Amino acid sequence: MYEIIYMTFLGPDKLMHEELLYRLDISARHYYRIRTQAINIIALRLWSAPAGEVDSWLEVLSILENW
Repeated sequence: MYEIIYMTFLGPDKLMHEELLYRLDISARHYYRIRTQAINIIALRLWSAPAGEVDSWLEVLSILENW
């Protein structure tokens, strides 16, 4: 799930859909299913986290982006 989120939204390369599917080696159906699950997990964690934790989650995401 991390790879899908990273390559779709955070990565420095803006890939065409076909290139993204090729690099992930998955079908379009599988991509959309996993991407939806990953977005839902991130949304739940961000919206259900106490205000103090949101900053730490955003920091983790920025660290992962630079990784």
